[in-house]
Amino acid sequence: MVMKIRLRWYEKHSNDLKADEYSVDIEDSDSVFEALGLGGETAIYADVFDMLPDWTMIIQPYFQHMIEPDRLDYQISFRYQGAWPPPPKQPKTRT
Repeated sequence: MVMKIRLRWYEKHSNDLKADEYSVDIEDSDSVFEALGLGGETAIYADVFDMLPDWTMIIQPYFQHMIEPDRLDYQISFRYQGAWPPPPKQPKTRT
């Protein structure tokens, strides 16, 4: 399963959309969801999330735009690319 994150940024005072960017392809979407604390979200591909400050370090490597939460407000959403529905998650095995 390949996923992209859509990052949108807005002026803090006017909420005007400045621009948006799609991430590079992300092969392991589950690890990104877990790192963001969104692993339990049921409508992950149908929602938009206000970006939390601690998410910056997690998602910055996937984007060219330098994320500046002190200057701009951000929202992210997720786009699945591939056959729908995605295959069921496999249980994690202990090693």
